[in-house]
Amino acid sequence: MLSKNKIDLFIKVALGTLLIIFLRVELVFSDLLPTGGDMGAHIVPTKFFVSELFNNFKLSGWSQDWFAGYPIYYFYFPLPPIITSLLNFVFPFSISFKIMVLISQVLLVISIEMLMRKNIKQFSFYGFGVGLIYLLTESFTIFGGNLASSLAGQYSFTYSIAFANLSIFYLLKSEYKYKTEIASLFIGLSVLTHLIPFMIYLPIFAFCFLKSNVKVYKKISSFLLFLFISIRFTISLFLNLEFTTNMTYTPYTQVSDLVKSDILPFAIGAIIYIIFSGSKASLKVISGFELYLLSISIYLFFYGPESALWNGRVVPFFNLGIIILFFTLLQINIKNLTKKIQGKYPLLLFVLFINGYFMYLYYSKWGNTYRTTTISIILIILIMTFISINSDNFLIYTSLVSLTFATLSYLPHWLNWNFTGYESKDNWSDITTLYEGLEELDPGRIMWEPNSDLNKYGTPMVLMTIPMFTDHQSVEGLYFDSSITTPFHFLTVSGLAERPSNPVGGLTYINGEFDKGFRLMEELGVDYFIAYTSSIKDKANMNENFNFLFSNEVFNVYSINTKKVELVNDDLYLFESPGFYERLKSAIFRESSEQNFFDAAYESFKNESNYKIIENYDKSFTDSSDKNSELSISELNIGNNLITFKTNKPNQLHLIKVSYFPNWKITNGHGPYRISPSFMAVVPNDNFVEIKFESTNIEKALNFLSFFSLCGGLLIAYAYKKRFSDVK
Repeated sequence: MLSKNKIDLFIKVALGTLLIIFLRVELVFSDLLPTGGDMGAHIVPTKFFVSELFNNFKLSGWSQDWFAGYPIYYFYFPLPPIITSLLNFVFPFSISFKIMVLISQVLLVISIEMLMRKNIKQFSFYGFGVGLIYLLTESFTIFGGNLASSLAGQYSFTYSIAFANLSIFYLLKSEYKYKTEIASLFIGLSVLTHLIPFMIYLPIFAFCFLKSNVKVYKKISSFLLFLFISIRFTISLFLNLEFTTNMTYTPYTQVSDLVKSDILPFAIGAIIYIIFSGSKASLKVISGFELYLLSISIYLFFYGPESALWNGRVVPFFNLGIIILFFTLLQINIKNLTKKIQGKYPLLLFVLFINGYFMYLYYSKWGNTYRTTTISIILIILIMTFISINSDNFLIYTSLVSLTFATLSYLPHWLNWNFTGYESKDNWSDITTLYEGLEELDPGRIMWEPNSDLNKYGTPMVLMTIPMFTDHQSVEGLYFDSSITTPFHFLTVSGLAERPSNPVGGLTYINGEFDKGFRLMEELGVDYFIAYTSSIKDKANMNENFNFLFSNEVFNVYSINTKKVELVNDDLYLFESPGFYERLKSAIFRESSEQNFFDAAYESFKNESNYKIIENYDKSFTDSSDKNSELSISELNIGNNLITFKTNKPNQLHLIKVSYFPNWKITNGHGPYRISPSFMAVVPNDNFVEIKFESTNIEKALNFLSFFSLCGGLLIAYAYKKRFSDVK
C-alpha cells in the first residue's frame, strides 16, 4: 500500500506529464515554424526582436517589415520575445518560440493551483484541476487566457494572467521573507506581458499591498522594484498612444456574451449552492479575490467606457472568478457529496464507471487521429484513478480531470495544426516557390490580396511572413494597433481584393473599386502586388499600371512604378495639434471634442484630395523658388534605424513614405513632420539627407529612472535589513 506522501507525489508527476503530453511536447521540439491564427504571424516580430533588438541590448525599436514601418515593441509586450531570445541560446528559433508558448500554458495552470492553496507548501490538486479546466475552455478563441486564445496568438495575455495570479498568491498566502518584493516583481512582469490583465489585477493588488502589515521600508523597496520592471515600457506606451490605430471593436451587450456555455454550469452551481447552503462556515471560504474578479468583470462588461478596452477582453476574468468560486465551494463540501453514496465500493464503482465513459468519449473523438497522445492521456488518468482508490477526494478529482478531456471538441486538432508548422502543410511549396521568385526581385514593399482560403497554408496571414523569408516588406502585418498606417492600408487593399477582411471599424471601404485601390497603393509607395484570386488577376492583367513579373500558378506577382520620396507639391492644410492632455485623453478614451489628425488625413486620402494635412509645420523653413528642375533622388536607403538619400532640392519639403513616429530625427534640417496619410515630411538643409531613429529624451530619462529604482529598492532593503539585524 502506497503512503499518502507517495500518492501525492505520483499524482503531481502524473498531472504534469498529462499536461505536457496533451500540449504535444514532441511537436514543440520539432524544428518547424509554428502557425495558426495570429501565431503564424507573431513569429516575424519575435524573430526581429531576437536578431535585431535583443542582440543589441534593446527592448524596442523600429521595423520596416510591416505597414510602411512601425514602432516595434512600443505597444506590444517585450517579455515573451525576451524569453524566446534566451531560449534561442540553446534551441533553434522555431523550437524556442514554441517552448515559450508552452511555458505560458503550464505557468497559467501552476499559478491557479497556487492561488487555491491553503498555504504555500500544500499543493492543491483541485487548484491544478481548476487551472486545467480554465485552460481548456473552448467557448472563445481570441479574448485571452485559455489555450484556444493562446493558439490564436494571445499567449502574452496568458503570461500576464499567470504572473498576476502569482503576485496575488505571494502577497496574500506566502510566508516567505521576501514575499512583498516577489509579489511586486510578478505584478511588474504582468505589465510587461499584457496591459489588460495588469489593469484588472492592479486595484486588488494595490489594496492588499497597502493593507498588508509588512514594514514601510519593505513596501517602498518593493514599489521601487516594480518601477524598475515596468516604468520604461508603460510610460513610453501611454505617451505614444496617439500614434496607434483605434480598431473600434464593437462591444458586446448580451449576458450570453459574458457567461459562455461552458462556464454556465459552474455559474449555476455556485449560485444554487450559495442560495441554499445552510452552512455559513462553508461560505466563509469564499475569498475577496474571486468576488473581485466577478464584480469588476461584470461592471466593465456592461458599464465600462467604450475606449481602448474592448469589453470582450474581460470574459477571461469572469471565467476565472466563477471557476475558482465553484471549486472552492466543491472542495470544502466534497465529503458531504461522497457521503450521499453509502459505502466505499459503490463510490468506487461509480467513479470507475463515469471515468471509463469519459475516456471512451475522449478516445472516440481523438483516438484515431492522435492515437499516441490520446492513449497516453487515458492511461495516465486510469492509473491516477486506481492509485486514488483509498481517497474520496482524489477519486472525485480524477473524475473532473477525465470530464475535462472528454468534453474537448477542437483543441487537439488546433494544437496539431499549429505545432506541425508551416512546412508540413499541404501545398507549402506554393509559398516557397513564391518566395523564391520574390528573392529574384529588387527589395521592395509588397501589398498582397488577402483571402481566407490562404489558411490552407497555415493561417490566412501567411504572407505576413514575407519579411522573414525574403528581403521584401509586407504592407500588411499583424500588429494592427501599432502603426498609424494600418487604416490606410486596409482601406486601399479593400479595393484590390475579392474578399477583403476590412478589420478596422469606422472606415468606409472601397470594395470592388480596383482602379482606386491602385491609385491609393501608389500613394502608399507600394512596389509590388500579389494577386491570388482569378478575378483580381484578370483586373491586374487588364490594367496597364500593373507590370506582370511572374506566376507560380497560384499567385501572380506584379510591379508598380512608385516613389518612396517625393516633393510635396500639393496644397497644404496646416494642422495644429492640441495640447498634450487633450491628445492623451483622446488616445486613451478614443474620443475628442476636436478633430484629430487622423480624421483629417483619412478624409483627404479616401477622397483623393489635392491637398495634404501636415502637423505643426513652419513654412518659413522652405525655399520653393527652384521650380525649373525635376526632383532627383539617389542612393536611397530605408533601414530600420537610418534613412538616407541624396536630393537635388535642399530646403524644400520632401515627403518620405515611411510611417511617422516622433523618434525619427533629421540630422541637418527641419522635421520630420507628420503628413497625410501617415508619413514623414522633412526640409533638408543639405543635399545629403540623414534621418535617424533615436531614443527620445523622455525615454533616456525613463531608462535612468528604471535603473535608479532598482538601485534604490536594493539599497533600502539592504540598509533596513542591516539596521534591524544590528538592533537585534
